[in-house]
Amino acid sequence: MAWRRQFPESLKPGQVRTALTAVNQKTLEAPSAFTKEGWLNIGLYGYQPDAADFYITTGSLYLCAAIFLPLGLPETDPFWSSPAAPWTAVKAWTGQDFPGDHALDLH
Repeated sequence: MAWRRQFPESLKPGQVRTALTAVNQKTLEAPSAFTKEGWLNIGLYGYQPDAADFYITTGSLYLCAAIFLPLGLPETDPFWSSPAAPWTAVKAWTGQDFPGDHALDLH
């Protein structure tokens, strides 16, 4: 959605950027995030094979690489240039009021 510049009004680019950055950092910092050959392991934080469904394979993990699409945006794009902002989970766990997240109809 960042690449298409189609965030709904309820999501600010800085909010999305800071959330995606936190997810990337947490996921990739796990000591067992990668195999000894350098491939991603199945899991959210390191090797957690029981979290996978039967159809999940190592190749499936790389479908998540779409999270890096905003890297192709220029530094002037609002995704990069807007101020950092807390996302829903941060607001919730720090006692701030927040609007509920809902499914979006993007058609």
